[in-house]
Amino acid sequence: MARKPTSGAMPTPDYDCGDAFSLRELAGRMVRETNPVYGDGSGLEAVRKAVADGLPAEAVKQLQVELKRFGVRRASDYVNDIVPRATLQRREHLREDEGETVLRVASIIALAVDVGGSDEWAGEWLTCRHPMLGGERPIDRALSAVGARQVEHILYSLDLGLPV
Repeated sequence: MARKPTSGAMPTPDYDCGDAFSLRELAGRMVRETNPVYGDGSGLEAVRKAVADGLPAEAVKQLQVELKRFGVRRASDYVNDIVPRATLQRREHLREDEGETVLRVASIIALAVDVGGSDEWAGEWLTCRHPMLGGERPIDRALSAVGARQVEHILYSLDLGLPV
């Protein structure tokens, strides 16, 4: 059964991507806007523009903190697969493809929290191997666009009570 997003996990409707950067807020907005039940997609242009303009390099650090919080081992190695540490030290903003990957992973985390109803459930679900993903962990699949769609499909099916 679908649940309305909790106020702690989702941004307010008037959130402006130009405010002090928060990856959690941006990911929450992405989840809210693309939710097949509650979203209408009208706010995605601001998210797209923020990524196209180049998310701040701080986004990678924020993602690493989130990954650690949800129990991902070697979170630094995980984010190095997105943007190498040496590259982060040279740049203030991410390229569009790097920003999309960071946002995609953060959005999968936010969606898992929304569907599971707690950080604990989301952390366990994201880091345990899943049979519908060929034994891979959902958080690892989130690195690719197609893999993230697979994870979203499972999560939305769970949320809506649909067969997967």
